[in-house]
Amino acid sequence: MSTDKKYVGILTTSPALGSILAMVLDCEEQLVVHNFTFANNLVRHMRIAPIDIIVCDYEIGRSSAAELAIELQSKIPERKFQIIALSEFVSERTRQACKFANIDEVIIKPMSPLFVRDRIFSRLDIDKMAISNRPQTGDENQYRHNHAKYDNSNVIELFGGNNSHQGEELHP
Repeated sequence: MSTDKKYVGILTTSPALGSILAMVLDCEEQLVVHNFTFANNLVRHMRIAPIDIIVCDYEIGRSSAAELAIELQSKIPERKFQIIALSEFVSERTRQACKFANIDEVIIKPMSPLFVRDRIFSRLDIDKMAISNRPQTGDENQYRHNHAKYDNSNVIELFGGNNSHQGEELHP
């Protein structure tokens, strides 16, 4: 089976969280994972190499995921990518900033790395059951069984579809 590789960029303020997410995602043969410590490293990388989806903390040092998204869109307008932001809480101001910056969804922390992986697969339209050849653990199978692909209270999807940036209604 021939599948195109999808490129994931991870940018977190916690090296432990970044490493755990990278480890979980790196187990999937259809994903190529790049872990970044600083936002400017991610921006430089995206000028020369593709990133299909970025997973980042909403608060990135003195900046935010919304500011990063706007910077990437202005500096590299020809690149198409999605952003999943991770945040402990989402205020109305944060929601509006994410919507304005075209951030695709926000996941509320704490969350399982497997949950983040499943959201990435969902956003990139990857059928994980058809292409994952590695054995699954009992816990992972239980997790998949109990959580529907699009039914998660941890996710705030800012734009209705996978790639839509039309600005449909925000979820309550």
